Amino acid sequence: MKKNSLLLVVFFVLFTFLPNSVGYAHVTTAPALQANEDSFTFAQLRENELRLFGPFATESIFFGLPSNWNLKENAQLELDISVSIQASTTQNTNQLYGGSLTVFLNRQIIGVLPISQSGRFTQSIPVPLEMLNSLRSDGRHELTFVLSSSESCLYDQKMDIIVHNSSRFIFPHDISQPDTSLINFPRPLYQDSIFTDSALIVIPDQPSSAEMQSALTVAAGIQARTGGAMLLNVVNVSGLTEDSLNTNHLILVGNAASLPIMYQVPLPLNLSNNSFGTIGEAGIIQMAVSPWSPERVVLVVSGENDQATIKAAQALSTGIIRPHTSPNLALINSVNNQIYTSQSSTDQSLENLGYESVTFEGRGETTESFQFYIPIGQTVTTEAYFEVSLSHSTLLNYARSGLFITLNEKPIGSIRLSDETANQANNRIRIAIPPSAVESGLNILDVAAALEPLDACADPNQAGLFVTLWADSRLYLPLAPAPIQTIEIPDLTGFPLPFVQSPDLGNTAFIIERNNLDAAISAINIASTLSTTADGVIFTPKLFYADEVADVDLSPYHIIAVGTPSKMEFINNINSKLPAPFPAGSDSASEEELQVVYQIDPKQPAGYLELLPSPWDLKNLIVAVLGNSPQGINWASEALLNPNTRQSISGNFVVVNNSQIISVDTRLLDLGTDALATPQPSQEGQPVATTTPTQTASTHVASWILPVLIVAIALIFGVIVIAVITNKRKQN
Repeated sequence: MKKNSLLLVVFFVLFTFLPNSVGYAHVTTAPALQANEDSFTFAQLRENELRLFGPFATESIFFGLPSNWNLKENAQLELDISVSIQASTTQNTNQLYGGSLTVFLNRQIIGVLPISQSGRFTQSIPVPLEMLNSLRSDGRHELTFVLSSSESCLYDQKMDIIVHNSSRFIFPHDISQPDTSLINFPRPLYQDSIFTDSALIVIPDQPSSAEMQSALTVAAGIQARTGGAMLLNVVNVSGLTEDSLNTNHLILVGNAASLPIMYQVPLPLNLSNNSFGTIGEAGIIQMAVSPWSPERVVLVVSGENDQATIKAAQALSTGIIRPHTSPNLALINSVNNQIYTSQSSTDQSLENLGYESVTFEGRGETTESFQFYIPIGQTVTTEAYFEVSLSHSTLLNYARSGLFITLNEKPIGSIRLSDETANQANNRIRIAIPPSAVESGLNILDVAAALEPLDACADPNQAGLFVTLWADSRLYLPLAPAPIQTIEIPDLTGFPLPFVQSPDLGNTAFIIERNNLDAAISAINIASTLSTTADGVIFTPKLFYADEVADVDLSPYHIIAVGTPSKMEFINNINSKLPAPFPAGSDSASEEELQVVYQIDPKQPAGYLELLPSPWDLKNLIVAVLGNSPQGINWASEALLNPNTRQSISGNFVVVNNSQIISVDTRLLDLGTDALATPQPSQEGQPVATTTPTQTASTHVASWILPVLIVAIALIFGVIVIAVITNKRKQN
């Protein structure tokens, strides 16, 4: 019995060393909001519970309301709050002292709640409509809670308050027609409101490659201007249903003669005989109230021909649209596709950049942001710095107050305040700027001020707490060429590199299967992800159909190919160079390089990701997003784009079976060899096949497993020996 118990212990120890299987946590989300609802909870705003700890605390939430809501009287805020007042054991609990919870909306008081006892309470606060004037540049409303319990400083007690996310707003409203002025683009498609914004991109039934490129450019531009916050879907015009017409903003992308549905839309420039008239080669952007749903709009991106439609799409991708004779009509003569490279001054003040002096006031933390531009292909030298010019109050608790500086969300320095700095009218303190924190293009410098009074029990509204950041603060930015990032052996782990190294995506070409909507949707989703990362001022990606690239010079481009292998002439032409080629006529890749080769039913969906050097220029890469079915294509693109699955992708060949991901690098030598085979150009300028490949699965075999197994086996053997010796002694 003892022997069995000891063996169980050893096996238990052994299994505690073995890796656990990986799973995904189930996340419970709040119910989706409906556009006709008058009320919404904090949970539906994706807010967690707010906790305020006495004696003083402040918490805020931000929300937007749809611009087509006409608010009516009787708006309310219903608070669900829990209060905990804890006194010392020696204090008479019948003599607890409370405090107050002050509620601000857009920095105006809408209610003051006296707090005198513990428990859970519901309190309604009327919301005057005149308070719903946002003071923020993004148009969102600011709801702030301020806890004041100064009695906690006089008596030995603590006060905590929880504002539960079941708290809700009630906004009775009517729906009005949306504003179609193009000056406000991307509104009303995107409003950053309490609702998830979505739109349906409508393309012709048989779009030309230029029309498909335009749809891809439009999606990339919209997602870049909204931070990837919109839900975009794509449908052929014949796939529109009564439900989709009634429940979506529509974005019609295509030439004048390709989308007869435009005849049904009351546009400022109407179609006649499949033409917009005498506009010539101009691109056209128009917006009108949807005839199928007066709460929504129809955005038209079009032109008389392919080139005109491309111009309209590229202009829209900038996010800035200048109207023509009507506020909802724009005509585009030409688009400058050159990347903007301004000559930035080495030494410039905040005032030179267009900013005024900023004064941070009051208790708590506030942040101001400043933008500056670094030319594409440039970075700063190690001599770069931000010279902060400041002055501040002497009433601050220096141990808990200070300034914190971040660049592109990377901390680069802090400033400690003191009596010495308080006694100088203008302090000048230099913060070094690391070149690694600087990005080519737009950079965002954040200055956060945390201010706390000397007395923790001081009134949070007391005057005299301030730090002034003067406009003569300056940025010294000596420039140097940015180091060229080279990847000797590229790996799918690096995606979205190298595609986002050009901010306008101008060196990226999509090659997709013709008349495959699933391939088109996947390509558009990939382009949207790239655009939010590249953050260009304009987007100019190229798109070709797989059966029309034979005469196209592909040497300038990194390539993303999407579709079904057997139906893509492009894939057939490079098939022998793929890490896992496809047998003739088959849509299932050869899996001979996998450690275990299974018999797979070719009718079962499967997705594939393959990475290889471009035969047209070995410095460029090709990523093939393929599938043996529409589901397989979707699986492959989802695996590439979803952050939760992307971390499982590595090597140059990936098999995707729903949520199962198997990664392999066909370029690796034998296990234990450190060197990797680097593709070298052949005499014909083509990549040379690497040596015998071996696998590196996404679930890499950890180096510690073998020693642990050896130790475990030794332990088991030792237990058996001890058991045998013990048994013999008992017999003797």
